[in-house]
Formats: sequence, structure tokens, C-alpha cells
Amino acid sequence: MHLRWEIPHADPMVLQTLLLGFTIGLVAVIPPGPVALSLIEVGVQQGRRGGAWGGVGVAGGDTVVASAAAGLVLMGGALPDRFFAGAQVVSGIVLVVLGMLVAARPDVTRGLARSITRPGRAFFVITALTPSVFGAWLAMIAAMPFAQEPGPVAAFVTGGMVASLGYHLVLGAGAGGLGARLQPATLAWASRLGGSAMVVFGVWTLT
Repeated sequence: MHLRWEIPHADPMVLQTLLLGFTIGLVAVIPPGPVALSLIEVGVQQGRRGGAWGGVGVAGGDTVVASAAAGLVLMGGALPDRFFAGAQVVSGIVLVVLGMLVAARPDVTRGLARSITRPGRAFFVITALTPSVFGAWLAMIAAMPFAQEPGPVAAFVTGGMVASLGYHLVLGAGAGGLGARLQPATLAWASRLGGSAMVVFGVWTLT
């Protein structure tokens, strides 16, 4: 009698959804919003270690926010239509308003970065409590054709979390490595670009 051991194969659909979440998550976090710009500032001021811990904090906050957004989307069928539609509208408006603020006042993120002493904990709280982060995840998950299916939604969010962790680690530590070579004018330009991207994304969610 011969025993035959087989290695279970991952469901191709799960892998595809993970990759989709990773790709869309990466595209979503690349435009520099207020959290990312503050992370860059902390990396410049506190070095690679501070920047890396800040990146871990951002990813942790993203995990909490994305999980909450996924739960809201999955409950959408059980909630009144007006509630779900209202949440999407409010999220879009918040994205537009914050994007305009960041684009008009690039110095806001610099002032925020100066007040941060424990990057990991601080960025976890900042990310978890920033309305634009929740709005972005809500809009992305709700736009997926599998938005009411728990399995694909979980795989999508997991892929997005991997993208967030990798990107923000590299961003924070990289800013720490570059240090003083990142000029204020460059950071201000990135802030305006990121704010403009937030406005465009917010308008897209509203339409």
C-alpha cells in the first residue's frame, strides 16, 4: 500500500484577488496624501529607524480602517440604501476637502511631523482616525464586483495590506536615508501633487 501525499493548491481566484488588492492598494497609496507626507517628514527628521516604525504604524492603521470599511461594505445589503449611499457621499466630500487643504497648505504636514515623538504609535492612530483613509478604502472595496462576497473581499484587503506595509516601510526608511537631501520645495511640490490626486479620487467616488 502506497501513501500519496499531495500539496494542496491555492484557489486561482483567491490568488488573483490577492494580486488585484495588492495592485490597487499600491496605486492608491503612491499619491502622497497627508499621512504619507507626514511620514516622509518624520523620516527626514528622525532617520531610517523612525521612518520605518512610522511605516509599520501606517500599515497597522490601514489594516484597522480597511477591515472596518470591508465590514461596512459587506453589511451593505442589510443596511438601508440611504445609509450606505450617504457614507459614500460623505467619504467623497472628505477626500475633496482634505485634498484641497493639502494642496493649498503644504506646510500643514510639516507642522504635524514635528509634533510626533513615537512614530509607530502616532502613525497608527493618525491613519486609523484620518477620514480620507477610510473613505478611500470604502470606495475601492465598494467598487469591486465581488463587494458582497466575504472571501474575495478578505483576499482583496489582505493584498492591499501587504502593499501598504511594503510601500510605507520603504517610504519612511527611504526618507530617513535621504535626509537633508529632500529640500522643502520638493516636499511642498509632492504635497500639492498628492492633494490634487485626493481631490480627483474624491470626485470620482462622488460620480
